[in-house]
Amino acid sequence: MWRPPANFLFCLCLILPLHSGVVWADAEDGDPSAARHLLLTGKYAEAADAYRALAAQEPIASAVGLSRCLVSRGDREGADALLLKVLESRPPAAEILAERAGLAFERGDYEAAASQVTDALKADRDSLPARWWQAELHRVAGRLDEAEAAYKWFVDYYNDQDEFSAEDLYWIGQAAGQFARWRRLSSQFSFLVNELYPDALKQDVDYWPARYASGLLFLEKYNEPQATRELKAALAVNPNAAEVHAALAALALHDYRLDEAGRHLDRAEETNPRLLLARQLRADLHLTNFRAPAAIEVLEAARELNPVDEETLGRLAAAYAVVDGISADNEPSLRVAKIIDDVNQRNPHAGTFYYTLGATLDLARRFPAAARFYREALDRMPQLTVTRGALGLMYLRLGEEAEAKRLLDESFEVDPFNVRVANSVKVLEVLDGYAVLETEHFVLKFDRGQDELLARYAGRYLEEDVYPTLVKRFGFEPRDKSLFEIFSRARNSDAHTWFSARMVGLPYVSTVGACAGKVVALTSPRELAKKFNWARVLKHEFVHVLNLQQTDFNVPHWFTEALAVDVEDHARPPEWNALLVARVPKGELFNLDTINFGFVRPRSADDWQMAYCQAQLYAHYMLRTYGDDALAKMLAAYSENLDTRAALQRSFGVEQEAFEEAYVLSLKQLVAELSPPQAEDRLTFDAAQKRAAALAGDAASAQELAAACEAVAKLAPHDVRWIKLLARLYLQNGDNERLLAVLKKLAHNDPDNLLVRKKLAQMALTADDFVEAERWARDASQTDLWDAESHRLWGQALAGQKKYAAAIEELEVALRLDSDNAPARDALASVRRLAEKPAP
Repeated sequence: MWRPPANFLFCLCLILPLHSGVVWADAEDGDPSAARHLLLTGKYAEAADAYRALAAQEPIASAVGLSRCLVSRGDREGADALLLKVLESRPPAAEILAERAGLAFERGDYEAAASQVTDALKADRDSLPARWWQAELHRVAGRLDEAEAAYKWFVDYYNDQDEFSAEDLYWIGQAAGQFARWRRLSSQFSFLVNELYPDALKQDVDYWPARYASGLLFLEKYNEPQATRELKAALAVNPNAAEVHAALAALALHDYRLDEAGRHLDRAEETNPRLLLARQLRADLHLTNFRAPAAIEVLEAARELNPVDEETLGRLAAAYAVVDGISADNEPSLRVAKIIDDVNQRNPHAGTFYYTLGATLDLARRFPAAARFYREALDRMPQLTVTRGALGLMYLRLGEEAEAKRLLDESFEVDPFNVRVANSVKVLEVLDGYAVLETEHFVLKFDRGQDELLARYAGRYLEEDVYPTLVKRFGFEPRDKSLFEIFSRARNSDAHTWFSARMVGLPYVSTVGACAGKVVALTSPRELAKKFNWARVLKHEFVHVLNLQQTDFNVPHWFTEALAVDVEDHARPPEWNALLVARVPKGELFNLDTINFGFVRPRSADDWQMAYCQAQLYAHYMLRTYGDDALAKMLAAYSENLDTRAALQRSFGVEQEAFEEAYVLSLKQLVAELSPPQAEDRLTFDAAQKRAAALAGDAASAQELAAACEAVAKLAPHDVRWIKLLARLYLQNGDNERLLAVLKKLAHNDPDNLLVRKKLAQMALTADDFVEAERWARDASQTDLWDAESHRLWGQALAGQKKYAAAIEELEVALRLDSDNAPARDALASVRRLAEKPAP
């Protein structure tokens, strides 16, 4: 997920137009306002011509305007040469010197920038751009007290003056924003977006930099609707504003709309191929696409534009760390260490660098390492308010809730407008009222009034069934207890909203359960209209807990999903089979380079389902082809920080291309099995369903139709429709033996089917097969824990095995859920009598 840069307002420093009034005429030679209008609206070639025409009568305005036209198209060298030529031909002008200071700063030549700033302030002590670059030079050198004083100068200047141009207000807004962050003046952000920047627009209705600056402020606070509105309004004025396209790319990256982000970056780089922000976000796009080597290539090229920019270097160090391997405890690789050492020598308070390093590792899902560098950023530069919130959110993700609460409360006090921080503070307030159930290996938090029953059963299931089974299967045991949190409705928000806010700080996670490596959150199944097997979800998510920790968060999303789906031990869903039949012949498949996108940014619900389907089939193909230890070998390779290509080579001695080719062939073979040849005289499902509907009470005809359906079902064993129809026919003609077999198939194909499981439990009780009855009744309760009949069946199955204490517990639960359940009451009385009898 994209994070706002630590010093985000710096992005817009060299494209600002000159002072002018509100109204201008149509473009005419010699008209400064017309030239400026052309520049503001993105007509850079026409603006350059207009500024050239001004050279004789307005040499300074002409030079600055023309230089900005050049910078907007990426020609900084030409812009600087032009400005220098003007300086050589006339007395020093603050406007020219400040413009050159900005150019030097952006290319990382801080010595030259400082010299230009000094000269500019000699020419005009109130030069706002020169004052801004002076403040920024203090910041990047680690002179934080001097930087803060320099930012405050703008606040005092604003309070002492009465009239300002749009550009004046822009520079003041830049500095006031920084001062407000550093001094924890949160109300100033409201002032900036509601008064100061709107005042700039009153001065000049087309002054799009004011809308851009407002958009970045909203983006910093994760207020996406307002950020979108402001940025699109800026783009409406200047459709060629490369900076605005880059900001819209950042907004799209935040929501994993990667194609949209790519289009905006293409547009930004088409206008300005040397825009540093665009290159940084291009690297973020590659990292979001799980392509760290491509990100490194982009960032190395970005260093040519500015070799000392801390946001570039932070990203580059993170990309190196992803490729080289990094953990929360170990020393970084030589490449990462060299960047860190170089940055520290230049700036002992390089908070922006460390924040960016942490945020980029966060983006790459290296969460413990991200926390490590967020902490370093906070220690070195506590003025960065964004870091405290980011670290708090990371601690929350890692289950360190006490520390997360401290940091998030501090962050919220400093900046109550950050949506993710505000939501997370509310989540922690809700969790603070939850009850806690602690077992040997788990901590469960839950709403006692809503989910005490679920917590009790979930804790027992996790401890007795899930933990020993999966720890043995994966050969790994977590160092600490795993935290599971069950969210219910609270404060007029539903359970799923709280679950989503717990995981990402925003209300739109599409699943009912999620894992961050050490924490699992779950939407209470009691509050969802569609029931789901909560035990299956807990087991699935604990696989992620193990896989992420045992590989130090290096396991790819698709591989841990494959393993998690596989341990559920259910048949491939009919929806997946339908997708395979539809997509494999067309070649509409994910491959190992793209499958992660199906999880983090599916274009449709079908894409999301297809990603899960293909992930499991990748794992099955590995097992069939390379043996029972194939998946363990891949996990071991990932734990050594190998990527998938290298893991395949290490584990199986196969190149990824050859592996993919054979895998696709296996999919085609599977589709052939799923699509048996149709015979003209074969019974169709629609015809069979119509005949079944007309057979009420006709057992003989039902038996005849069942025989015909059996023949078809053998040809299409993956078509669950026939299994369901056969169950109906066997029930109708009283064929319990065959009914039992098809119900078991249905249960295997549908893990959330409550009625099938209850029927299987009842049939097993009738046959005095109490072990089997216990299995199905327990499964039924795991589908709907609040179904009294499931507990009644479970209790009777336990009683049949003379497990009287456990039987009494289940029957008491059944009666608490339904006090009028006479069979449960009778069974409870009977079991209590049996339990009281002395042993013979």
